[in-house]
Parts: sequence; C-alpha cells; structure tokens
Amino acid sequence: MIFISKRPRHLSFVFLTIWLAIISAFLGARLLPFQVTDYFKPGIFPLLLLFGPLLYLYVNSLSVENFRLKPSMLLHLVPLILVGIHRTIVSPVPIGGPTNPAENPMFFYNKIYYSLIVLSLLTYWIFSLKLILTHRKNIPNHFSNYTSKNSLGWLISVLTIFLVLFVIDFSMSFISRVLGFEIGRLSFLSLNLTIFTFIMIFFGINQSVIYNTMRILKEEPENSENQEARYSRSSLNEKQMDEVTNTVFQYLKTKKPYLNPDYSLQMMAEDLNISRHKLSEAINIGQKKNFYKLINEFRVEEVKEMLTNSAFSHYSVLGIGLECGFNSKTSFNRIFKEETGLTPTEYKRTI
Repeated sequence: MIFISKRPRHLSFVFLTIWLAIISAFLGARLLPFQVTDYFKPGIFPLLLLFGPLLYLYVNSLSVENFRLKPSMLLHLVPLILVGIHRTIVSPVPIGGPTNPAENPMFFYNKIYYSLIVLSLLTYWIFSLKLILTHRKNIPNHFSNYTSKNSLGWLISVLTIFLVLFVIDFSMSFISRVLGFEIGRLSFLSLNLTIFTFIMIFFGINQSVIYNTMRILKEEPENSENQEARYSRSSLNEKQMDEVTNTVFQYLKTKKPYLNPDYSLQMMAEDLNISRHKLSEAINIGQKKNFYKLINEFRVEEVKEMLTNSAFSHYSVLGIGLECGFNSKTSFNRIFKEETGLTPTEYKRTI
C-alpha cells in the first residue's frame, strides 16, 4: 500500500507493488506445511514467470516518456497462462519434488518450467538494460543535471547483482533437476528474494517520477520516434524558431531558473507555455546543442559573475558552483573546464 498511496501517482509504483506482492506470495507458500499443488493445481511456481515482465514494465514506466499501458502488453502474460493451464491439465507435481523419473514421471515438465524461467529472466534483463541505457542517452535532452534518480544508476547495479544471484540459483537447479547431475548446493532463492525485496522497497520509495506527464501541452507529440523524424514535420519556420529562441534566452537571463539543480525541459515548457517539442527543436536544431549544454552554459556564466563579485567573496569556489545550480563538485569542475578550458579554481586565479 505504501507505493499505491505515494504521490504523485505513477504506474511504476503499481508495477513495483505487484512485483513485491508476488515475491511475498511465493515466499509465503514455501513456509506452508503442505504443497500448494494439493489445493491449487498450477501451484505458486508459475508466478516466477512474472518476474521478467514486471521488471521490464517497471523499467519502461520509469525510463520511457509518456509511457502508457497497451493491450499488446498482455502478451507478456502468455508464458504464465500456458504453464498454469498445462499444470492444471497434467496433474502437476511439486517443483521441489523427487527428480527420479520412476518416482515422479511428471517431473519432466518441471524441467521445461525451469528452462523457461532462466530464459525469461535473462531475456527481460537484457531488454530492461537496453531501455535504461537508451534513457541515459536522452537525459541531456530533458534535464540539466545527471542525478542518481534520473539516471537510474542504482537500478542497473541492483538488477545486475541480483540477476547474477538468481541465475546462479536457477542454473544450479537446472543442472541438478533438468540435466540430472547431482551437485551439492544450498538453495539461496528465498534469501535472494528476501534481500531483493527490502532493497527494492528502499530504492523504490526514494525513486521519484522521472518524466512528469501531468501537464503535457496539447501539441506535444508522442516520444515514439527519433528526434530527426519528429523535427522533419515541424511547424516552426525560421522566423518562429528565432522567436522561440529569443523567448528562451530572455527568460533564462531574467528569471535564472537554472539556479535550480533539478531544472528540466518540462519546467521550462510549463513556465513559457510552449510545448517541449518546440523548445527542444529550437535548442537542438536552432542552437545545435542539447538542453543540458544550454543550461550549463548559463550556469558557467553565472559562476564567472559571482567569482568577480565581492559580495560573494566569502563563498568557496564549490559553494558558488552549487549556488549556480551544479549538483556536485565533479560535474561542476568538468563542465566549467569544458566551457572555459580552466578549472573553476584556475579561472579564479586569473581574475
């Protein structure tokens, strides 16, 4: 309920809630003094086939602008439905039952289930990682700073670590139960899922919505195309592009919104009542730079002014950088040197 009630509401919280609920159901079933298949023929094991799809949908909802649920996404449920129906028909045996064909002839089907789960986890992890990497490439077009929340660095680390642990556990089960090789092992699946749940709760609570779509202007196009394709049907002629550009520059010079380290293209669009598409076009095509570079150029100029202003002489160089909207010492030094050829400290010595 903590994710469902979180504000602002977002689909990512729904997917995470369902994901954690399934993990809880799976772990709870393992504590029961009887086999779930005794009362519910499909058992609880097929639910593991949802781990991959829920991971993919969770990453989608965070990293894809204007993400919407589509009927085609129901196809992700096909493996779960087919396995559930099959286990209902063939009189299933517990997934942890004896692997000896003589004792448990129906365990042959469980081998197929193990194979599907390992394949599903690997496939969806690859697609999810690709989504995150694509999103990270697009950050400069939407945000003025890289942060742990908009870059999803934590998610890459967590998913990589636990993918390795899950695959090791399932692979060991695959080797012993599917290939028939007896190897001494301890099952870490319950421990992995428990730790994974607590980590996802912690980071999930702290992960804010990346793309705020609450106030999208009507002329905003879907983000399903690349920028070149979108700009090719632009309604902005040269005069209109100059007008938008002048409006943007005047706004930045007078209002100085870039002093906010969380400043984004969406904020600019709302302040100026101009669609993000037009703003992005005016910046990317008209100025031949992305939003990230434009805003940080203004920040660098603001730093220069403050360094020469005696009213800020009691500030440290880093303090001035943070006041001007940079969110870390590393990014401040790197961007300032890219723009001026000098570090902030070196520049101050030249004044």
